Amino acid sequence: MSDLSGLHGIYPTSLRWNAESGFLAVSAFNGETGERELRQIELGQAATFVLDLATRERGYGLIKSGVYDMKLSPVGSPPPPWPENEEYKPALGCWMWTPTFGELRLETNAAIFRQAIASVWDQCRAEPQAAEGLQSVVRFDDRVSIPVKAVNKTFFGPVIKIVGWVERDKVPGWAARTPTVFPPEAPPILPAPSAPAPATPAVKKPAKVKKGAAKPGPDDPLADLNDDIPWK
Repeated sequence: MSDLSGLHGIYPTSLRWNAESGFLAVSAFNGETGERELRQIELGQAATFVLDLATRERGYGLIKSGVYDMKLSPVGSPPPPWPENEEYKPALGCWMWTPTFGELRLETNAAIFRQAIASVWDQCRAEPQAAEGLQSVVRFDDRVSIPVKAVNKTFFGPVIKIVGWVERDKVPGWAARTPTVFPPEAPPILPAPSAPAPATPAVKKPAKVKKGAAKPGPDDPLADLNDDIPWK
């Protein structure tokens, strides 16, 4: 966080993913040119970030030439109203941090990047460290080609892996930012599988009385049974 963070007209350094070329970059202000520029980040060790799970947001976003409008609300709260404009796409956002660039803002409505980040969020929430309030350290490790038949073109999506966990208050600036999303509940501990029940020995059925067999005599204990009743 800078001294000007939160002021109207002040834009944070943002994290971007180029799906056409498959590269990661930050959009930051260049004091020499007076303009914002993209600085590419090499995938792998250099592309390691702390992801603030406590500031996850989702909603709708419109990004096009001359227009940037994100309508987001914290995960777990009511979603923002649908703008009733098909140009607004599902979007998400959160804060990230890296030693090289400091704090970064991630916001996107691009389907490939959005799905990759949402998938990482799901993976993080399922880990026991998230329930303890720790924040995940993720790495953009590689890229994967994604063919899109609708436009007969191949794009690239990021391969993002969880590589560690840190305490949120130890990330510079994050202790001053109030969390807007509670940690997930710890997953239930399922009972250990019980030992299989012992096999029940098969009971041999009595043989049926063959037709034509000698009829029981008067002193036979089976004399009163009806021969037409089958054995069960």
